[in-house]
Amino acid sequence: MPELRQDPATKQWVIYARERAKRPHDFIIQKTTPPLPPYKADCPFCAGNEKMTPPEIMAYRKGGPANGPGWWTRVIPNKFPALSPEGSLSRQEEGLFRKMDGVGQHEVIIETPQHNLSIALMDDRQIEEILLAYRERYLALREDPRYKLIIIFKNHGSAAGTSIEHPHSQLVAMPIVPLTIRFRFEKAAGHFDDNGTCVYCDMLREGLQVSPRVVMETPRFVVFHPFASRAPFETWIIPKEHHASFGTISMEEAKEFARVLKMTLLKMYKGLNNPDFNYIIQTAPIKDEHEDYFHWHLQILPR
Repeated sequence: MPELRQDPATKQWVIYARERAKRPHDFIIQKTTPPLPPYKADCPFCAGNEKMTPPEIMAYRKGGPANGPGWWTRVIPNKFPALSPEGSLSRQEEGLFRKMDGVGQHEVIIETPQHNLSIALMDDRQIEEILLAYRERYLALREDPRYKLIIIFKNHGSAAGTSIEHPHSQLVAMPIVPLTIRFRFEKAAGHFDDNGTCVYCDMLREGLQVSPRVVMETPRFVVFHPFASRAPFETWIIPKEHHASFGTISMEEAKEFARVLKMTLLKMYKGLNNPDFNYIIQTAPIKDEHEDYFHWHLQILPR
């Protein structure tokens, strides 16, 4: 019997129908696309093609000059940014209509020099470096008083919206909290006001009591399928220790997070035939980084 399930964090309802999982599904269709090469001469993200990108913001490399080879993780400005660091935050009003310059930062984290290395197949250390690059850029951008929210996300595959095959993720720092995202924070704050507890801590505690939804548990993290999943195999990775901001992650936590993320994505890679997916790190607005109502976590949504 299908169910309507309510997400405790957002109060949104989703249709949960077990029978639909028995349908023939794209996940199990053998992909016919040819394997990717380790290097493409026309790919701006491949090692050796650094001159095809804007000057790098930072990179982890063995040595040598910036904007050259030898790196294993590289961060650059997005060549086609959704937001630009130049401009004014002052609003302009014309009757009912308001606008402001699209001020912000839009960066690309190139995860590997190798064109065909899926994040699911990287070693733990390489994924750890990616997470540390996320953290380093988050901590740098949070110091800019113009920014209210920093979003880190990855689109893997064409169905997830990626435009370049080479493994990469993105970071956007913005001067506003969009309504759809603010809704999530407001619902979490409302739960805290009503109950005195973090809704994500409550979900974590109750989720651990329902073993079929728990994918994996380590000393610091839990991987589980949320009660009100929006799509088949939606998966969350959530730290056991309560922190509102991803920016608080320690080196030891990053190491364990990398191992957990690798194992989770590898399970999807093998079990779902390397599906396209999106992941996003849900983290509190900068001004609320030390509040108790929110709990940072990573959401993976296969497509």
